[in-house]
Amino acid sequence: MTSPTLIFGAILLAFSPTIFLLLHIIFPKPQLVILAVCAAFAYLLSALLSSLLWLIITKASGGGILNSALGTLFALAIPGVICQMILRCVYVMGYFKVESVIRKSVAKHEEETLAAAAYVNETGGDRGSNESNNTNDNSNNSRNDESPHAETNALQLQLNDISCSLASGCGYAVMHSLFLYGTLVASESGEANSYDIGGSYAGGGGSTGHGGTLYQESCGGMPSLLNSALIACMFSILDVMWMMLTFYGMRRRSSLRNNISTSTTTMQALLHGLLPCRGFDDSPSGGNASLVFVTLSHLAASLVLAPNAYEDGCKISLPLLGIIVLYVGSVLRGVYGYFLPEDQRRRIQGMQLGLRDVEQSHHVE
Repeated sequence: MTSPTLIFGAILLAFSPTIFLLLHIIFPKPQLVILAVCAAFAYLLSALLSSLLWLIITKASGGGILNSALGTLFALAIPGVICQMILRCVYVMGYFKVESVIRKSVAKHEEETLAAAAYVNETGGDRGSNESNNTNDNSNNSRNDESPHAETNALQLQLNDISCSLASGCGYAVMHSLFLYGTLVASESGEANSYDIGGSYAGGGGSTGHGGTLYQESCGGMPSLLNSALIACMFSILDVMWMMLTFYGMRRRSSLRNNISTSTTTMQALLHGLLPCRGFDDSPSGGNASLVFVTLSHLAASLVLAPNAYEDGCKISLPLLGIIVLYVGSVLRGVYGYFLPEDQRRRIQGMQLGLRDVEQSHHVE
């Protein structure tokens, strides 16, 4: 039976990025929890779609594609990456539509609140109450008005592309990690070894079939539980960054509907963005380039695991996967300064200035 300490440590390693995001960013905000759950469901749909494509491909080829290791690799990787990219884009498009409805509802709520406050002030003035009572009424009304506006501001601050893309990426990564790693953990934490009267091994011991900890030829110096935990951890980080870049790309693509012209093509923007820490243009072509980059980097991350089919292949695949994580992170760092669209940046800056004015007025009083 695999050591419980190894199992617990490997689980922490595999799920540490998502656990951190869930505890510190997502769980305190119910809206972000809903987004994470929806993103996890989006991954389930992508897995279902890629499975159906795999059945169709193997049926159409008559099983001949399975005779080649390279053919099997591409037949698994390419449909899986395409299905996940399609579901990411569909999910983000659905979020944008819901976001638009929420914005309109918030704007209507603000208008109703201001109209109610104006009506109360007018009726209070017509009754001809004295100056001191008017002062008290106005101060009470201002306090009452702050409550709905405070709720509105809190909602607006939570519904921005950074927090929502993080929550969505985290939900997507959790479900992906469970698929990558959950079955191995379940098999390795199975029943303990059993022995007969003569002391010979009689069964149990998890997935090894003969007791002990599972090792594979692809990584002979490291337990499979730890090797897979490293892969799941790095793919979790990649899933979050890919979702953020998908938000960035889809948001910039939406500006095409507003007839915003750009002097660069998608290929030019892609080549510019491939330079470390340069990022993609804040334009529709930059958005297209971001989506292409997510697809290509996801395909590369899938293909670098191919050496695991050979002896000690993890010595090649794990460093290459780590390089991809760092590279995607550098590209995301390049767009982070203007990740939020202009309207969200202005709104957040206006809210911050308004909150400072309120704090200063309270301090003076």
